[in-house]
Amino acid sequence: MPRQARYRKVEYPPLNKGFVPIGKKTKSDEVVFLLVEEYEAVRLLDNEYMNQVDAAKRMEVSRPTLTRIYDSARKKLAQALVNSLRIEIVGGQVEFEHEWFRCMKCNTVFQVHDLQEKQECPNCKSSDLLHINDDLRKQPKRSHNYHRRNHKDNNNGFCVCEQCGKRISHKPGHPCRKMDCPDCDTSMTREGERC
Repeated sequence: MPRQARYRKVEYPPLNKGFVPIGKKTKSDEVVFLLVEEYEAVRLLDNEYMNQVDAAKRMEVSRPTLTRIYDSARKKLAQALVNSLRIEIVGGQVEFEHEWFRCMKCNTVFQVHDLQEKQECPNCKSSDLLHINDDLRKQPKRSHNYHRRNHKDNNNGFCVCEQCGKRISHKPGHPCRKMDCPDCDTSMTREGERC
């Protein structure tokens, strides 16, 4: 039986829930899920310029664990940048040092010291708040990097030419958009979704 993953310490929550590419129409189901601990590893190593030993101490993990988390984050970010995919920051085995809230009215992110008191946004005084600590611990709907609405685990589907309608069986690991139609040399797309 595998042991349960330890919680990774996160100092600050991400200010945004994710990112979308500019200049490309994306479908809502084309998503790369970046876990909160992966975000934190990138923040510490690439934004605060820490070395891996210090960053691992800050997250309360071993240095090899930090390396695995960071490598996973870099691969996901590269997939999103190269393939123009939406990024959502969600889930993970994380523990925050403080309680964080996001105002749903003005999007201000702020820290709370006493959960017993009535909470309101320090900027606009709204009480419509999201408890970030709980929201970011939620796991994505699928454990895959990509969540595709029409994907069936046991059915590879078809690549389709939008120009002439030619259908070819999809080969796993070969994106349809990188295949040309044998009849009209137009780029193919995945049937019912973008590949």
